[in-house]
Amino acid sequence: MADEKVKNKKEKKKKEPGKTKRWFKDFFSELKKVTWPSFANVIKQTGIVLLVTVCFLIVMIAFDSLFGFLHNYLISGLTKESVASFAAALTGGGLL
Repeated sequence: MADEKVKNKKEKKKKEPGKTKRWFKDFFSELKKVTWPSFANVIKQTGIVLLVTVCFLIVMIAFDSLFGFLHNYLISGLTKESVASFAAALTGGGLL
């Protein structure tokens, strides 16, 4: 019974000769249908992508600087006593 299954699979594979050749033929025929953009259009769109990337970079740098400033401001205001009381409150041995 197992031999019959193997033979059936082999026969099915042999029924489609030239499958790879047909795939490449279809691939190149579809590739001919593609409308490619002009060089000027590619340059214009690349410039837009770079401009948007730089804008997002500036925004990210601004947020990073703002959060870094806030972090340093909060850290500089902490004393050992306030840190100890905060840690005690977190562990449950403090304010309640």
